[in-house]
Amino acid sequence: MAQLTETIQTTPSTVAKKKGPVRLGALVFVMALVAAACGGGASDTISLGDDGLAAPTPDVTESAPVSANFSDQVNFSYETFDGEIVQFADLAPGQPVVLNFFASWCATCVAELPDFETVSQNFADDVQFFGLSVQDGPDLSIDLLERTGVTFPTGLDQPGEIFIGFGGLGMPTTVFINADGSVADVHTGVLTEQALSDAVTENFSL
Repeated sequence: MAQLTETIQTTPSTVAKKKGPVRLGALVFVMALVAAACGGGASDTISLGDDGLAAPTPDVTESAPVSANFSDQVNFSYETFDGEIVQFADLAPGQPVVLNFFASWCATCVAELPDFETVSQNFADDVQFFGLSVQDGPDLSIDLLERTGVTFPTGLDQPGEIFIGFGGLGMPTTVFINADGSVADVHTGVLTEQALSDAVTENFSL
């Protein structure tokens, strides 16, 4: 089971402190890779087939290396669409969490969101689902969530700092976080309803 080793706080003040030339350059490079993996600014007409694959996508079997930016008990602060700064640890104390990184500019992210909503409803009593919009504006994110029917809690990761903290390699990325706050798995690539259900069951022993 992967363990993460340093806590970061992504409030506006701490993000500002981290953004030196080197940090910003690294962020731009990583997000360029993300955009390339996701198909860049492709439209949202892409859809998932029965086999769960939608081209172009990252390797759906790939797991991102775990970054050393979080402690054994994952916590970070994120911004809500109303501009409020909230602690992730307050989201669902004592429950496992499925954290999905998405964006309106990522066609494969858009394609899998309805499946995430379905699975979130199926596991509503046992697992908290949560989404973070990466490098996207609030209006675009809200419109995307409305179009895809997502009702589970969501927030903003506009700088991409939280995404990078989990060792994200491409979009979409999904993190499975145990009830004790430790990370069970970091998955890069599309997850269909069946694949996501299987991953939830396996990672959280449900």
